[in-house]
Amino acid sequence: MIETLARLTPDNAQIVTDVGQHQMWTAQYYPFEQPRTFITSGGLGAMGFGLGASIGACLAHPERKTILVSGDGSFHMNLNELATASRYNIPVIEVIINNSVLGMVRQWQDLFYEERYSYTTLQDKVDFVKVAEGLGVQAKKITDIEQFKDAFKEALNAGEPVVLDCHIDLDDKVWPMVNPGGSIEDAFDKSDLEAQAR
Repeated sequence: MIETLARLTPDNAQIVTDVGQHQMWTAQYYPFEQPRTFITSGGLGAMGFGLGASIGACLAHPERKTILVSGDGSFHMNLNELATASRYNIPVIEVIINNSVLGMVRQWQDLFYEERYSYTTLQDKVDFVKVAEGLGVQAKKITDIEQFKDAFKEALNAGEPVVLDCHIDLDDKVWPMVNPGGSIEDAFDKSDLEAQAR
């Protein structure tokens, strides 16, 4: 999804992220070509940072496309700011990578804490499309990559705020990973885990 987004987005687009797996995937798979086009809170863990930051970036550079890559957990934190984007017609495109869990924390619980999941599985009944539409923002639910391509192209030309609620599997993971307290030299990926299991 991030690679597709990158192919369809102008080089000077402002790519903003919230915090979590989507942040890591964006950093890994979006080929940033220009300075000051990746806006993220880094390792601060500030869930909910993205929507306000993307609105600010869009107002600072209205000539550029502004895309927020968020997760469903982060979306919950500041979704009310869609009303601001709608009220002032700030054309931020919010791509929610929705796996119905707090993905990065669940990934740690899966890999390092023997699948003892605690408060990471959201599985709620919130309809993000209806929420966005209720706040005056155009929105679509996305379940496959072809749908995403078409919807993202439309969003780029909409000239108004748009939310794309993109559903993925709850156990998709960010690779490589580092053990808690480990160093970067100890990074591992899925193939390392499979080799250990043999």
